[in-house]
Amino acid sequence: MGWVRSGARGVSRVEHRACVAGGIVCDVEPVEAPSGADGVGPAAPARARDRDPGADHRLELVLSEALRALAHQQSLLDNVRSRATILTGAAALVASLLGAPALQREDPGWPTVVALFGLVGVLVCTMGICVPWWRWYFRSSASALLAAVDAGHSYDSMCRHLSADLERWVDRNDRTMLILHGLFTAGLVFLFAEIGGWASELVRTGAG
Repeated sequence: MGWVRSGARGVSRVEHRACVAGGIVCDVEPVEAPSGADGVGPAAPARARDRDPGADHRLELVLSEALRALAHQQSLLDNVRSRATILTGAAALVASLLGAPALQREDPGWPTVVALFGLVGVLVCTMGICVPWWRWYFRSSASALLAAVDAGHSYDSMCRHLSADLERWVDRNDRTMLILHGLFTAGLVFLFAEIGGWASELVRTGAG
């Protein structure tokens, strides 16, 4: 909904319109204004707020901050999912390095049960993080925005309502993110339990 202006010497000014696509601010194709004799050219086409003399320019700052918070939250989600896959790989590596020798020995004891339980726990936690059954709010509805335009909402009104919607989405997503962080923490605990179980089994059978 906002506009970002950039310019360079000898090149006419261009304006990139920011849009919401999957919760991330992206740029659509730039539109160049005709350059003047000095190579800089006249000002680019007027922004929506410039065409409305009564527009509150502060609302663009509010909207940009709301977009930034939502984009940051989406990057956090990608990060926790990436760490969950690393956690699964670590559990598999521990099972191959420590679990395979321990299972080849006779009479496995309770540490093996603890290690296997830890391995299953890691897999369950990472599945809970990565399986797409959580509902996320990262993008606005184009039809809802068009309906607001048709209803006669001003630029300020749309910025205000969209900013409030983005904040509500961040709050909803935060509650789900807390669950995912809890699952990741539980996965770490299960990983340490697996490591301890395999190590204890190797020490026990070696001492025996």
